[in-house]
Amino acid sequence: MLPDFEPRLRAFAEVIVRVGLNLQRGQRLLIAEPYELQGVARSAEVIVETVIKMAAADAEVIWGDGSRLREYAEKADWRGFAQLAGNNARRLADGVRRGDALLFLQSSQPRLLDGLPAGRVAELRRIGWEHFGPVAQQLVQGATNWTVAPAPSPAWAQAVYADLPSDQRLAALWQEVFTATRVNEPAPLAAWQIHLRLLRQRRDALNARQLTTLRYKGEGTDLTVALPPGHLWRTAQLTTQSGTPFVANLPTEEVFTAPQRDSAEGTVRISRPISYGGAVIAGIELEFKRGRVTAAQARIGADLLKQLLDTDEGARRLGEVAIVAEDTSLARAGRLFYHPLLDENAQSHIALGDGYAFCLRRPAPSVLNRSLIHVDLPFDASLILPGTEPS
Repeated sequence: MLPDFEPRLRAFAEVIVRVGLNLQRGQRLLIAEPYELQGVARSAEVIVETVIKMAAADAEVIWGDGSRLREYAEKADWRGFAQLAGNNARRLADGVRRGDALLFLQSSQPRLLDGLPAGRVAELRRIGWEHFGPVAQQLVQGATNWTVAPAPSPAWAQAVYADLPSDQRLAALWQEVFTATRVNEPAPLAAWQIHLRLLRQRRDALNARQLTTLRYKGEGTDLTVALPPGHLWRTAQLTTQSGTPFVANLPTEEVFTAPQRDSAEGTVRISRPISYGGAVIAGIELEFKRGRVTAAQARIGADLLKQLLDTDEGARRLGEVAIVAEDTSLARAGRLFYHPLLDENAQSHIALGDGYAFCLRRPAPSVLNRSLIHVDLPFDASLILPGTEPS
């Protein structure tokens, strides 16, 4: 492990508590992971303990078990898994009603469900989102403060750093997470304030332009989307309905908005594998016509990609377009992280599925895409703004 791991872990916990959650005096803390494991992996205990100590607050933890998740899929025990997901979702909903701050510690086990039929992997994901979706909607509407932070684990480190000796992999992953979350800066909290200010400036500059279209162009990618009138560019710095600011993702490098759901035209080559519900999809290429994916292929996980796209009608449409600067620490690392937080903040990306209503000045059901899923897809392409196309 890193020689100065303990002080950096405490700094990481402080960033989570003070910047991500902006935990308020007397506020209760609920720690969970509803995305893949239906609970926090035991490998994250060191983070949980340090965060709780830093928060000095009443805390509850929903623990998860990856081997149990695989067992549900192997046995096709959908009733048992739905009961687990439902119970966890009720605990999260209770936390939201109480006004708890919610911390989602997200690890990655990209090989967890290797060898299982794509339909079973997709069904686990569908059931999970079916139960967590209503809670997620409350969170994005500002019901309480929350944040998602990465939780390094041996299994995840093995996937990312397979080229390193086994005893160096976890330390290398922690180092990357500490760098991306600005823990390695001399004054992490101050560094975050500067970074958030720069992101707000980029957001404000884009909002001032009120662009009508975006075009992404690169190797294998030539995609155009329309932006609806009254769209708003956002950052991960959000505010609760009661006025408490928080940062929903740690790290965060993106400025994003919602495109018009029926507008995407062209092709996209996804540059990074995605870890979807404990399985990997890689080498994704998509073709869009009238806003909808009409052709799709993948080098690895093609059957799972098809299942993902068939989740519901909105799964084949875009809910988000995002711009990420090219010089982030995650981009410079030159690694595939198999983790949505790190991979989406390494490159610009689009997201299939659900769009965020707070990216529109006023409700527009015919414009905003709706879906059970929201899957970020990073790609290596340049953004060409109107008026800057080469002649």
